[in-house]
Amino acid sequence: MKNGHDIQRISVGSRIAEQEIEGLKSYFIKTPLWEDILDNEVDIIFGCKGSGKSAIYGYLSTLEYDLMSDNVLLTLAENPRGTIAFKDLAVTPPVNEFEFKCIWKLYFVILIYQKLFDFNYSDLSFKEVTEKLQDSDLIPRSTSFTSIIKLVRGYIKRVNPIIEPNVSLNEYSGAVEKIGLKVSMLEPCTKMADKGIVSVDYLLSLLNSSLLNKKEFLWITIDRLDAIFQEDFELEATALRTLFQVYIDLQVFTNIRLIIFLRDDIWNRIIEHGFRETSHITKTDTITWNQQTLFTLIMSRFEQNEGLIHSLKLEKLDNILERREELFRRIFPINKAENSGSTFDWLIAKIKDGNNVATPRELIQLITTAIKFETKELQSGKINSESLLSFDSLIEGLKDASKTKLETLIAEYPGLKHFVYLLKKRKVHFEIDELKQIWNIGRKEAIIISDNLMKVGFFNKIEEESIAHFYIPIIFRPALGIQII
Repeated sequence: MKNGHDIQRISVGSRIAEQEIEGLKSYFIKTPLWEDILDNEVDIIFGCKGSGKSAIYGYLSTLEYDLMSDNVLLTLAENPRGTIAFKDLAVTPPVNEFEFKCIWKLYFVILIYQKLFDFNYSDLSFKEVTEKLQDSDLIPRSTSFTSIIKLVRGYIKRVNPIIEPNVSLNEYSGAVEKIGLKVSMLEPCTKMADKGIVSVDYLLSLLNSSLLNKKEFLWITIDRLDAIFQEDFELEATALRTLFQVYIDLQVFTNIRLIIFLRDDIWNRIIEHGFRETSHITKTDTITWNQQTLFTLIMSRFEQNEGLIHSLKLEKLDNILERREELFRRIFPINKAENSGSTFDWLIAKIKDGNNVATPRELIQLITTAIKFETKELQSGKINSESLLSFDSLIEGLKDASKTKLETLIAEYPGLKHFVYLLKKRKVHFEIDELKQIWNIGRKEAIIISDNLMKVGFFNKIEEESIAHFYIPIIFRPALGIQII
């Protein structure tokens, strides 16, 4: 029999990884992908929104001291939460791809320098880097990422259009008179090199030498790239193309590693229009979830509720799988509907999008809302089932997850908002001619819009007797006022 005390004990964490970085230490799932990241087999991690990229990024950020035992220094290139460090790039964007590339590369140089400085590096290579950065006024006065980016952009603005130092020489002695520009974005000519001008790549090579001397490695990790250039796909593509070009450039430095977390739909947009360097980007993997891994994820979170485990008298079950299955049976109601599988089958079917993808984010939100709803029901004296959660509470959780899912899609793809909202309170599936009439556009345009809605997971296309039917997945239906079943 359930009671309000048991319900109130339950927590499955936050659906947003950035909001629970400390909690991730307790229930982070160490998948084969995670092991590949630690083993330097994977540098580029793709995944859809809500798939857990930020969870990996956040958990990795907590392991700074653990990694040091393996001679790895870790530095983040973006805040795990809060203000986006690169937000100003969207407000006043660089003038071209080359300037973007310069910003990324010089930014990484300063991040690496800061980390080595913090660890008291003092060899000749590091001292030379220090000297060049000091002469160029590139030693940051603040450790915030936003301040460093402003410092980098300010420096680049002080150099001439081809991003080389504008050096004034004394006409008699030939000495450099203009102090503050000792770092070039390009390889300096012989005359400039003779005057002490060095390239940013040269600084990277010096930093790599310093790491080699101490037999240490440095990992730079960057996430939240999808939040920088919202609604400006062209600028986003330019920025990220150049980031991956810099990633390729860094591969020559044996002890410096760049780890990038990126949504797979954004990556597909980048390569859709051609990206020559794709063949050089091989250490990639994509976060995927199946029913078993999602079950493991959610039940491992339930298991952290020690009071609940004790209350249900499950401590004596030593077999992990048996304990999790019994815990699930005690928490969730039995699904009695015909041909719909177990309750967990029901949950996964409800949160899948049009690309047949179910993510931890929607699952966690659904269950969290269900717990809150069930708590209120019990506090008002209602007891609906023998399990801790009822199907009524799960439906309420689905409604909440649906609302958030639709709002997120509309926010990221505002150009599709009009067409999505015209489908409110209508049926579950449509043929293209029906969509054409609802949207009041031509058939060709209707096909394009439908294809775009498929790409973002709003539609699931099914061919029936050679006729294409576009289905709205269950996860979007409550928010649109459409029947759930």
